[in-house]
Amino acid sequence: IWNKNLKTHAKIITIIIVATLFITCSTNTPYATSIPKQKFRRSASQQVAFQIDNLLNNAPTQMAWWGVKVQYANTGKVIYERNASKMFLPASNVKMYTTAAALCLLGPEYRYGTDFVTNGTLDNGILKGDLIIRGSGDPTWSERFYDSNYDSVMVCFVDSLKALGISEINGKIIGDDNVFDDLHWGAGWMWDDEYEWHYAELSGLSFNENYIDYTLIPDSSTIGNPVIIEPLLKTSYINLRNDMVTVGSKAEEDWRYGRNHSTNDCWFEGDYSIQSGVDEADLTIHNPTLFTAHVLKEYLLDAGIKVNGNPVDADDLIDSIDYEQTSILFTYISHPMSRGIAEANQPSSNHIAETLQKTLGNELGEGGTSKEGLKIQMAFYDSLGMDVENLYLRDGSGLSRYNLVSPSNSTSLLQVMWDHDYRDDFVKSFPIAGVIGSIDDRMMGSNAVGSVHAKTGNMTNVSSLSGYAWTKSGEPMIFSIMVNNHMTGNSKVKPLQDKIAIILSDME
Repeated sequence: IWNKNLKTHAKIITIIIVATLFITCSTNTPYATSIPKQKFRRSASQQVAFQIDNLLNNAPTQMAWWGVKVQYANTGKVIYERNASKMFLPASNVKMYTTAAALCLLGPEYRYGTDFVTNGTLDNGILKGDLIIRGSGDPTWSERFYDSNYDSVMVCFVDSLKALGISEINGKIIGDDNVFDDLHWGAGWMWDDEYEWHYAELSGLSFNENYIDYTLIPDSSTIGNPVIIEPLLKTSYINLRNDMVTVGSKAEEDWRYGRNHSTNDCWFEGDYSIQSGVDEADLTIHNPTLFTAHVLKEYLLDAGIKVNGNPVDADDLIDSIDYEQTSILFTYISHPMSRGIAEANQPSSNHIAETLQKTLGNELGEGGTSKEGLKIQMAFYDSLGMDVENLYLRDGSGLSRYNLVSPSNSTSLLQVMWDHDYRDDFVKSFPIAGVIGSIDDRMMGSNAVGSVHAKTGNMTNVSSLSGYAWTKSGEPMIFSIMVNNHMTGNSKVKPLQDKIAIILSDME
């Protein structure tokens, strides 16, 4: 019995000793000794990839879908990817695609020519017949092309008629927009924003991108008096109702404005705080063709040229215009395409981008439609070797929520344009961080200012930034950053995009 108990005790003692040794070894391991923090040697590109990864892994957008791709422009070598082949809603990044096609296929010196013709005769200063504006789709009849001067282009038309000796027009002012189709919006556009400038109607004959800017001025002396609303373009085309009054406190402010669907009945209403000072708002117009003819008549009358007829949209004429029976009075030539794509990309003008797309259809396809323009665009991208099977575009501006592209699509486009003969015109058309366009107030105080040329794209729950960045050593980089389905608001997403662009511009 004793021997049996002794053996049992011996086993217990052995287990205790082994356990004690195990615990002692595990808690007194030599690897627990404090050592200096190690430094890792990463290449410049590896460091960039590490920084971007770290930034996105800790971004406060857990529910968002991020897509990023970064590569060297001169070699095409990719240094970072995240969901780069996944499809995203790109918003106004689509303008990169439209302007690239228009620039390459029509050329930087392409210009629109709009004929001003008549079906009558000129006799002793009197034009006995109608003045007809045969629209060419020219999108440059806008203040942004004339140093913010709303009068310049119309004054050019008036002066050209005066130079012909015309003092009276004994006929109508007719606008003809039939160079394009009559679809005034792109596929998938949202109808409830139609009164805002970026949703302005499309037409083959347009003036001031088919919207009017207004200045809002509160009554600084009397609370309760109407707010002064002044149009920067003087015209009677809009029927404006002003029910907006001045209030004393910012807390009381609650105002709104809009345009009734398919009319030119517009309104401002609500309470506007005196503390808000002078502000601006804009309203689109309905029927751009009639608008253009109407405004021209107003300018002619102001210049002392009598006009006996009314402004008319050619679509409302009983008989179509036979241009074989007309004579050209003068032709107005637009700014070049290189300027046009810059005005499309830098301020992100939907009107110009959509017009360029329809122009591609008119010049190279079977008619001035977005559908024909898209056919030309896709054939162009295919010719460049891009992956058109995984590129889905539905409009020219990016307003459509049917568009789907990937970061790889966009870096591919940016790469082929970097290697193209028209590289300089394309790159110069982009907004520049801290300098001009839609990123003129972004990335301030960093190396990115002046060295990041990138196209923005923003709509609800969508934000994109794609373009070129130059490193400290002058190495050009290509990048595309797309964010979808975020719930934090674009104001919180944009700084994260900016940080990525800054990381590239800080690269050694």
